[in-house]
Amino acid sequence: MDCTSSDDNSEKSLEWFPGTPQQEKQFREWIEEADEPICMEEVEEWLEANASNLLEGDDGSVDLEQLSNNIARYFQRKISPTAIIRLPGYGYSLDFTWYTTPLWSRELCMIKVIEEITSKPGWFDDVRHAHIAAKWKKEILGLDWSNYLSYADLTPSMADLCIDELKLKADLYEKTGLIPVLDAAACVIKSDKLVPDALKRELSLGRQKLFQSMSDSDKPRDEFTIDLIDPFTCPLMYHRSRILPDRSIDLTNCLEACGKGDILLSPWDPKKRSQRYNMLDPSFQWLPCDVIMDETGKAKINSYINNLHPIEHADMYTTIEKFINLALPALDVLYRWPFEFDHQRIDSHDISYDCKVPEICADKECSCLNIPAEAFEEYKTERPQKEESESTYEEKNDRLLNLKLERNETHVEHLLRKWFDEGEDWCQQVLENRVDPLDKWFNETHPLHFSEPISTRWYHEDHLTASKIHSSAFFSEKYPPKKRDRFQIIVKLTEIHLTPENPEYVCDSWKTDGLLNEHIISTALFCYDSDNVTDGYMYFSTVIDRPDLEGMRRIDKFDAERAYAFKPAEGEFQTIGRVLINTTMAVFYPNIYRHHQGSFSLVDRSRPGYRKILVLHLVDPAIPIISTSNVPPQQSHWWTECKAHNEGLQIIERLPPELRAMVSSYVDFPIDSEKAKKIRNDHRVNRVMLQYRTGYEDRSYETDSNDESQGDDDEDSDDEAQDEGSDSDESNNE
Repeated sequence: MDCTSSDDNSEKSLEWFPGTPQQEKQFREWIEEADEPICMEEVEEWLEANASNLLEGDDGSVDLEQLSNNIARYFQRKISPTAIIRLPGYGYSLDFTWYTTPLWSRELCMIKVIEEITSKPGWFDDVRHAHIAAKWKKEILGLDWSNYLSYADLTPSMADLCIDELKLKADLYEKTGLIPVLDAAACVIKSDKLVPDALKRELSLGRQKLFQSMSDSDKPRDEFTIDLIDPFTCPLMYHRSRILPDRSIDLTNCLEACGKGDILLSPWDPKKRSQRYNMLDPSFQWLPCDVIMDETGKAKINSYINNLHPIEHADMYTTIEKFINLALPALDVLYRWPFEFDHQRIDSHDISYDCKVPEICADKECSCLNIPAEAFEEYKTERPQKEESESTYEEKNDRLLNLKLERNETHVEHLLRKWFDEGEDWCQQVLENRVDPLDKWFNETHPLHFSEPISTRWYHEDHLTASKIHSSAFFSEKYPPKKRDRFQIIVKLTEIHLTPENPEYVCDSWKTDGLLNEHIISTALFCYDSDNVTDGYMYFSTVIDRPDLEGMRRIDKFDAERAYAFKPAEGEFQTIGRVLINTTMAVFYPNIYRHHQGSFSLVDRSRPGYRKILVLHLVDPAIPIISTSNVPPQQSHWWTECKAHNEGLQIIERLPPELRAMVSSYVDFPIDSEKAKKIRNDHRVNRVMLQYRTGYEDRSYETDSNDESQGDDDEDSDDEAQDEGSDSDESNNE
């Protein structure tokens, strides 16, 4: 959502309201009486109570997003008449949530073409050769896109615009090495030439040294993964961890600070039960390290990386710094994208049909309920999804089959509508689950009319070009101007191991990185080493503008599934696409996209294989959190290098055993490997429950299984469409 305003700043009143003058007067009075910004849910509740006609049927003319923007503008100007930003707590209510307008299935197909072709070797050169581009276009148009997304298509003009966009991205790639993909209101950035092979080998050597220095009990692992640097291990723990109240520490003095500071109490208020508090962990927080920009403009790690010893593994600090510096331009683009580069290729959201049966739909609204009654013969093999007895189902099935006996007409609309009005929920359930033949008949006789995409002019004029990718002054603010010389990174070093006994990694759950405690805004992912495993994919989805969908009529929700390739009843997210993960590709993604790792397996199932990954989570530079510059190291084996700690141990060892035990009961000793393991497990369980409760995990479907349902029974059906649509051996050879 756009959080800036370029319109006239002098007017403080609401600028747009679709209701009657009396409704507008009441609405203005309600707004003016409010002491703080009003959230969209409150606006919708007021409309339902006082102007419900604006939310109903064909006459519904309210645009909740537009109305919320105007309300935010009103409150913003009450604070400052010259203000040009609108942010949560400044114009918008504090519980304002980012969301995006859903993308047409047509645009999702275009995004798919762009992602797949930009994964081809030499694509940036091939796209400039007319005969290769023409071959790609022919292959793209020859695909049955409904195997990728139900009801989807791709027109010649869409294919032409894909080629044009690829040419523009080829220019950007050759100058910067970066390729924005899955790009609309946010984007993912990938690069296959950003990280030198020598740097990957350097990280592999550092990883080997780290691995050898750790005992088996110090290596957090589950069935497949080993986390060598794990934010779940020795995190910030409320009521246990210590914080330095009057100073900060860096790499030179962090070990001497072990055991010092005050116990940090939890800020958790159990009386609050808002959605925002559901997104907070009351027990733990991941600890980032502080990174500063030195006088040469390079990023330097300034405080210890949690669970990576700053002296034993000093070389690895230098290596990770190099990865951070490589990631900064892409992370900066992600930081600025929603404000500077957001776009849509199809800038229209009107749903309309092309009715092929006007003789059937004459004098009535086009509807799946206009289906001729004889088509209901197929209902004898269809059952409502909710469980019920065989006799109950047969009775209802008989009612459908005997419609002609009840009503001497050729359509079933009147009777079905009467059943809806009388509360026959099973009948509505049948329709909303898209049972054949309603689905098949309506799709064939009422294809949706889609808008064609706009030109790529926006890419030239308003959006990302090489000149707009920064090489310094990262994460700067425009309003007011502010240059940042410090930010925070949460480091994770993980690897996935497969064996002949466990040859396949099954896709994990949808998630975002961290919770509100961490304020993670984006992530850099580097697959630096891999052996004997197939390529993997990271899948992404985004939260959509739910209020607009709620305003649809019941039948329109069926149209929304056809138009946007999702079911409104299945949550507030739309799957955008996937990005290739392998050792040649660095991937950067925003945390406003949900993601999950797709399945991959051993190539040769007679021997083991692995994939090793460095993950850098960027904490929102505008909202720094408690970091390792504030919390002294908590790991027990780090404390042995603390002079004060060792002097204390020498004194304690001279005491009688009973006094030593008494002292031990009162001393807050560091975290040993067994305690760390228990804390890690508790932390993980806590986070899983919190993410499930807040809805960040997908409870409706997995992307891999969703791909199966959209096309062939083969689980790689959409892979075939992707490979055919954006790659060919013949094209590569040329």
